[in-house]
Amino acid sequence: MPLQNSPVPPLLVPELFAGSVDGKAVALYVLRNAHGMVACITNFGAKIQQLMVPDRDGRLDDVVLGYDSLDAVLGGAPSVGAFIGRYAGRIGHASFVLGGTRHALGVNNGPHCLHGGVKGSRLRVFDAVQNQPSSVEMRCVFTDGEEGFPGTLALRLKYSLTEANALVLDYEALALDKPTVASFTTHPFFNLDGASSGSILAHEVLISSSHYLACTEDLVATGEVSSVDGTPFDFRQAVVLHTRLPAMLPGYDDCYVIDRSNHATQAADPAFCARVTSANSGRVMEVWSTEPTLQFFTGLKPREPLAGGPGKRGQRYFQQHGLCLEPQGYPNAPNRPNFPTAEHLPGTPRHGRTVYKFSVR
Repeated sequence: MPLQNSPVPPLLVPELFAGSVDGKAVALYVLRNAHGMVACITNFGAKIQQLMVPDRDGRLDDVVLGYDSLDAVLGGAPSVGAFIGRYAGRIGHASFVLGGTRHALGVNNGPHCLHGGVKGSRLRVFDAVQNQPSSVEMRCVFTDGEEGFPGTLALRLKYSLTEANALVLDYEALALDKPTVASFTTHPFFNLDGASSGSILAHEVLISSSHYLACTEDLVATGEVSSVDGTPFDFRQAVVLHTRLPAMLPGYDDCYVIDRSNHATQAADPAFCARVTSANSGRVMEVWSTEPTLQFFTGLKPREPLAGGPGKRGQRYFQQHGLCLEPQGYPNAPNRPNFPTAEHLPGTPRHGRTVYKFSVR
């Protein structure tokens, strides 16, 4: 538990993120709203590195895990804070059939393809432009055959801070030349007591879902949709995590189908997905999204550090020092015909919005 009178963490220094990766310029973009909320995002992986949010006393603290220089980002865990594409989650055995052709993908998680393969969007530099103090726009293009995926796919991503203390992510994906598949998500690790406070097991979590996706032992969606009734996967009423972990489960890395009237891959407006509350800081975070599912991740090995080097201020991050709530399309949908399709057709843009809205209790 953090000290109540501990100093406010310093803002990240943009100069420490200046450099290049694969011949493209990297920078840190600082977003602000009128209420003191600050988001620091690098265009390497479109990664959220810092998010300053007030607690019940108005004290700002940094509520996401991250890194304080480009070198640290490059040496850190690749998914921390990243925007994930061309395909979020695992595609089983790193292959799928589309239009009668089997496509072999980049293998990077056992025999499977995770988060777009060996070099998905989390490991590439986006083109970025910041024209407003409260927003930044980033773009990248996935080329035909990249990581084995068919088709050229253009992605436009915008991060915005609102005056209602929400971080909003809007994306548009457009297939340019041939059918392809895609699913996107965002992967910040949240700790509402502050990024330096350790375990998140005192956090209270509610997830608006009556069903979750069954998985194999190596976390590939089987196609079965299971009820949460009578299981430790039921978060329809708020649950303090330490009442379940580790006594009932070692942790969570599970995908929930969001309860909404339209379970298609796109809905007109964001739906309520989840709420996280910290009794200690009073911070409350709600997640709203147009995406049909939500991956809830705490990590399954609480004594295992995150991959790579230390995080901000030299802190060593461990699993369950942050939790992830990742709205996305159905994982492994290209191999599961009973899931809503992940196919993108040329000329038809696909839009998505995810909102992390902060308040206090």
